[in-house]
Amino acid sequence: MLLLSLTVSRLTEINREIDFIVMLPITTKRLILRRYTEDDNQDILDFVSHSSVANATPEIESTDAGVSRYIAMQNSYQPFEQDKCFDLAIEIKEDGKVIGLLSMVCKAHKQGAIGYALGVDYRGQGYATEAARGLVGYGFATLNLHRIYADTESDNLAAWHVMERLGMRREGYFREAIFRDGEWLDILIYGILAAEWQEMETF
Repeated sequence: MLLLSLTVSRLTEINREIDFIVMLPITTKRLILRRYTEDDNQDILDFVSHSSVANATPEIESTDAGVSRYIAMQNSYQPFEQDKCFDLAIEIKEDGKVIGLLSMVCKAHKQGAIGYALGVDYRGQGYATEAARGLVGYGFATLNLHRIYADTESDNLAAWHVMERLGMRREGYFREAIFRDGEWLDILIYGILAAEWQEMETF
């Protein structure tokens, strides 16, 4: 455990140097989108312990050791490394509480896939939209992506309403595309191009 702690600490120091180059953290009106630190362990455990978040984040085991491994894994990635699911903590500026995570997978041909998971106590307050808007803007302006997209189950109204508020278009509807908890689920694909985002942000 001591070795893991030392490794995470050193990775955090290295990541601070790298983050300076890629202009992290990302700040919005109420939020800071940043890399994880060891101090985030309990906050992460709090929000992933709910089944709705656990189902969306199978890579995070909801134990102290599991969260520590997840933080160490995320801090081993270079920021927005291609084909890696790079997560940022969603921190409330006012009190420093980490309330969820925001993901970006950078792919070939300047494509980026985003996703998020938010603690149940912080839903319905605009945090998901605000965080996602910050990352999408960053993806186009800083990462020079051409298209950003996201997918969700068709019955997850809150998720695809966030995508629509970001100006994303529904690009695809895949019927019975995944099997989960004993039933087939439809998947929606939403996307937005850099030119569309720039035009929208101009007004």
